[in-house]
Amino acid sequence: MARGAVRCMYCDDSRGTDIDHFEPLERAPLRAFVWVNHLLACSFCNSTEKHRKYPVDEDGACLLVDPTAEDPADHLALRLSVGTYDPLSPKGKETIEVFGLNRPELVKGRLDAFVRACSILRDWHGLYQHALPDADRLAQALLDSPFIDVVHAMTRLKPGVAVIVVGEATVPALDAWRTVHPLSPRIGQQRVRGGAADASCSERVVNDTLTGDDRSGRGWAGGRNRDAPVITMQSYGLTWADPTGRPRTSAVAYDEPSAQHRKAALEGAGCTSVEIVPVRPGELPEPRG
Repeated sequence: MARGAVRCMYCDDSRGTDIDHFEPLERAPLRAFVWVNHLLACSFCNSTEKHRKYPVDEDGACLLVDPTAEDPADHLALRLSVGTYDPLSPKGKETIEVFGLNRPELVKGRLDAFVRACSILRDWHGLYQHALPDADRLAQALLDSPFIDVVHAMTRLKPGVAVIVVGEATVPALDAWRTVHPLSPRIGQQRVRGGAADASCSERVVNDTLTGDDRSGRGWAGGRNRDAPVITMQSYGLTWADPTGRPRTSAVAYDEPSAQHRKAALEGAGCTSVEIVPVRPGELPEPRG
């Protein structure tokens, strides 16, 4: 339920240290040991922000976005230019208030993360174009960084909006990143998972006159239905020899189309013996040779 950095499922800033019962035990004691009712949270979000809050509508339905069962992007929109979330529904409004998603330290953190992400993407793109192994390590560092919701929001920007939001210098890197690290809508696929804040679906700029509202891709829990079977997607790593003959291996796992794209890029850069290797979740291939 959390990526390698083990961040809070709600704010995606602090380290996850607590297990929060999404539906409080006072309200639903029989869900005390239900797995999907357990979310990793930081002590601040768990004890200070959410605590026992669980707003419901007149029919008793929860008014908080449940990250184990629905896509937060249907209810929340991250505005990269100012670092705040806008509600897209009553659930979005309550979620922002209960989890304190727009508290000052989170807004500043997202703004700083946006500047860093643009810089890292440009550096990554330069390495990626030359098929250097450091590209994979830099990509993984970005994916493990706090406020991954910012990166997801950038990935979802429409082309016409992206050039305004991230700037012309970053657009080529962002386009390449979308190809290699797409946000997948498929249920159960091993992807980076951020916090409740990871809704990142649209960016509104210039007094909301330009809106990127593409929420078709689900980049977080995938809107998993509790009653639906979980589909496990195969992950792949790559092994190759660089132009000097030194054995190399990928530092991140890919889905099949991304692995094929990466293989073509490596071969185009003069690498040899490029192989796509199926890997299990959490594992990467060993260098050969």
